[in-house]
Formats: sequence, structure tokens, C-alpha cells
Amino acid sequence: MVYQALVEIETLNLTAETRRDVEGLKKYIKSFNCLLMSSIWLKILKAIDIVNKILQSATTTVDIAVKNVRSLIETLKKMRSFQFECIFEETVTIANKIEWPETFIEDTKRGPKKKRMADESDDIEERVNAKDLFRRDTYNVKLDKVIQDITVRFESLEELTKLFSVLWLSHTYKDSLIEKNTELLIRSFPNDLDIEIVDELKNMKMVYSANFGGESGETIQPLELLNKLLEMKLNTHFPNIVLPLRIFLTIPATSAGAERAFSHLKQVKNVLRSTMCQNRLSSLGVLAVEHKLARKANLQKIIEDFASNKARRKITE
Repeated sequence: MVYQALVEIETLNLTAETRRDVEGLKKYIKSFNCLLMSSIWLKILKAIDIVNKILQSATTTVDIAVKNVRSLIETLKKMRSFQFECIFEETVTIANKIEWPETFIEDTKRGPKKKRMADESDDIEERVNAKDLFRRDTYNVKLDKVIQDITVRFESLEELTKLFSVLWLSHTYKDSLIEKNTELLIRSFPNDLDIEIVDELKNMKMVYSANFGGESGETIQPLELLNKLLEMKLNTHFPNIVLPLRIFLTIPATSAGAERAFSHLKQVKNVLRSTMCQNRLSSLGVLAVEHKLARKANLQKIIEDFASNKARRKITE
């Protein structure tokens, strides 16, 4: 479709420069370079798409997001180091099936000309293989850029997880390390936490393997730890652990959830803003955001309770 569009554009009254650009694009689209680059991006975007769907889930917490991003970065690094030959061979096979040219636009490229002394022999100029050139200047560069951008994008989540990790990793720490990491956490949330959390973490360390981590004492995830504390009614014994766990678990892994919520609010406000009061508008906004819970509600019971309360109010008046 793109190639056909370029062919149609060529029939228009174009400047010489635009015509050259169109010719260049046509040449590139029909080249092995374009086919190979498409195969590379397909591999990259498939890996990203899987992680992206996990991050978009409403149940994904920050620690799970960080683990998935780490895994994605490792996958891309392995792709950069080891998978070029495999992708190249796959592309050659595809090119043979669809009768596509198997040579690069520039099959070879001259290397940099070296300065030679008068007494040095005049060797034949080195030639750089086009495949190696593509790997060095295109494949590696593109993957390095993708890896760098993903790393920078999720750097803050990595730091956030590291800050809170003392809550679910304390059973693996020495007491001195618990004190050090907890001090950083208290400093970040001075209005919510106090020094008592240190003693609570040390106490939980003593009972962790028997109550939370099983016989092997393996580490459980923060959400599972919070649920177990609540199920066993230990939240009163470890209030300073429960509170930061709740703070951590309510932090969204991505902005997708917040964006969807604001989208609902914007729709409600745009349509109804001029026709109702603020209280009703706010209530409709909550219903729009929490539409899944609203659908599960027993509307008949809500109506009956509302009518009953109204009737009582009239009698008392």
C-alpha cells in the first residue's frame, strides 16, 4: 500500500527534490534493508507488547511492573548480543519465499583510508561487509536506544521499589541493614511513619518463615504479605508495616489507570456541567470511574433503602 501510494504521488507535478525523495523511498521499500528492519522491529515490538499488556492491567503493582521491565531489558540485551544472525537468516528465508532481493542497498562500503608512510607497502584498501555494517550502525544502535529509553522511563519505579523493599525483604537483612533502609523510608514519609517500624520489622523477621514464607522462608510479594497480615489479624501488631505496604500498593505502575479515570470525568463534565450541581456531578463522576463496582450493586435494594430513609425523614418532620 505504501509503495502504491508512492507510485501515485510520482504522477503529480513534483519538484525535482521531492521526486528524488519519492524515488529514494521506493528504492528503500523494495530493498532487503527494509525487509530486515521490519523483521527486527517485529521482534522488538512483540517483546514490548507482552510487557505493556501486563503493565496496563489494573492489578499490576509497582514491584511486578519493575520485574517485568527488568525481564524486558534483559531480553532486548540478549537480542542485541546473540540474535542478529537468527533474525538475518529468517529474513533471507522470507525474501526467498516472496522473491525479494537478498542484497543490501550498498553491498559493500569502503573503510576509512589510512595514512601510510613512504616506506609502507600500498596494501589493497579494506572493504567492510554490508551485513556487518548494518549490524554495527543500525541494529546495535537501534537496540541501544530502545534499551536506554526503557531504562530511563522506569528508573523512578526502580528507585521506589528499592525504597519500599525493606518491608518484604527484611527477613533476609541483618538488623543493621534494616535500620539503615528503614531510616530512608521514614525520611521519605515523615508524616506517616515513625521509628517504631524498625522494631516491628525485627519482630516480623523472627516469625516470618513460620507464618509467611513457608518452611523454606522464601520471599512473598508485598500484596500477598499485606493480605496475610490482615487475614491473620496481625495488622494491630504491625501497624507501621501495614501502612507503608498500603501506600506502596496503591501507587499506580503506569499512568494508564489515572488517564482512563480523567477521561471518564472529562466526558461527564463536558456533557452535564451546565445542567446540574457539583454534588451530583461528583457522584456521577465516581460512578463513571468505578463502573465495574456500580454494575455489581443491587439497585433494587438501594432504591428501597433510599425510599425508606425519605419516608422516615418526612414522618419526623
